[in-house]
Parts: sequence; structure tokens; C-alpha cells
Amino acid sequence: MKIVLTNWISIAVMFVSLFLVLLVTELLPDFITLKEALYNSFGTVIVYYMSFWIAFLLLMVLFDVLFFSLNKQPQYTNYKLIVEWFLISLSFIYWFIPYSKLMFLVATLAFALSQFLRRSSILRVLQTK
Repeated sequence: MKIVLTNWISIAVMFVSLFLVLLVTELLPDFITLKEALYNSFGTVIVYYMSFWIAFLLLMVLFDVLFFSLNKQPQYTNYKLIVEWFLISLSFIYWFIPYSKLMFLVATLAFALSQFLRRSSILRVLQTK
């Protein structure tokens, strides 16, 4: 269960990266104030992508429980994280193709970074058991 709690790293990295990309895309084409761009970006990440956040969190918890409850050997952690990234990123790529939103490509790259950052926390949890 402690491994599931490391998902906050992925959520934080994804939120910050999506927020920053939205902020830049809000500021570039229009002549709006920074305050309006911040509100628009924050609201879009939270409200508009709510189904994205729910699906992302459910998939991460499901795969963490599945992968790390079956085999708790630390030497397979890299493989598990890569498979988890690949399986969840497939949905981002699927959404990217019909909607052509840059956000899903950013989500894929940010999720890869967050899996790398989560690795050390997961290894610490596995070694304490």
C-alpha cells in the first residue's frame, strides 16, 4: 500500500507540467493579463481535464497494486515502471490522435519523468519490507 502513496510524485509532476504548458499557450496568442492566464490555466487543468485525472489515478493505483503485490523484488522495479508507463501512455496517445491536443503529448513525457522520479521512493519502500 505504501507504493500506491508514491503516486503523489506523478500527480505533482503531471499537474505542474500541464499547468505550465497551458499557461504558456494562454499567454502567447492572446493579449490577456497574467492573472487571467493563471486562472484560465488552473481552471482548465482542474475542471476540463477532470476525467483525465480520475482515469490516470485509477490506472496508476490499479497497475501499482497489480505489479507490486505479485512480485516485490526490487530488481524488477524498472521493468514494472516501464510497463506501467507504456500501458497508461497508450491511452494518452490514443486521445492525442483524434483530439490533436498537445496536452496529451506533454502528459506522456511528464509521466515518463515522474516514473523515473518515483523509482527511488519505490525502492526505499521495497527495501524496508
